[in-house]
Amino acid sequence: MFDWDGVAGDLTDITTGALDFMAGGGLAGQVVKGLGYKFGPDVVRGIIEGHHGWPKFMGGPSKQELADLYNSIHTMYHDELAAALKHAGFPRIGGRGGGTKDWARFFEENPAKQDEALEILRRVTRDFDKRNNTKISGYLDGALMKGKPSTSPPPD
Repeated sequence: MFDWDGVAGDLTDITTGALDFMAGGGLAGQVVKGLGYKFGPDVVRGIIEGHHGWPKFMGGPSKQELADLYNSIHTMYHDELAAALKHAGFPRIGGRGGGTKDWARFFEENPAKQDEALEILRRVTRDFDKRNNTKISGYLDGALMKGKPSTSPPPD
């Protein structure tokens, strides 16, 4: 004979513990921090975004296989890429003066800069993968093999 009240109590305890873990409480935060990651609750909650290995603003196609990245990792990656491009004298990324059309115009006026930007993209991606155990480089390589960069601004 089963003790259904006992089973229900056990399941309630298990569910409560799992919810606490998934919400980033106590142990979950310690586990993630113990792994050396610099991000918290987003990883535990599992917020995943699709990442274009070859960024659209740099001429990458809209349709390409997307890498699944946690929101916090995705943000870290883009911050690193933006910093590296800024350091090399490229336009800002995003916002006024940093959109896809702005970058297309910049590359149209400075054709040699697109190859330089792609080299920075490859380096940042490779280094980020090594430090964070991600596999963004594979998505970048796949996208680069399938297409040529777009140097003309997208249609309005």
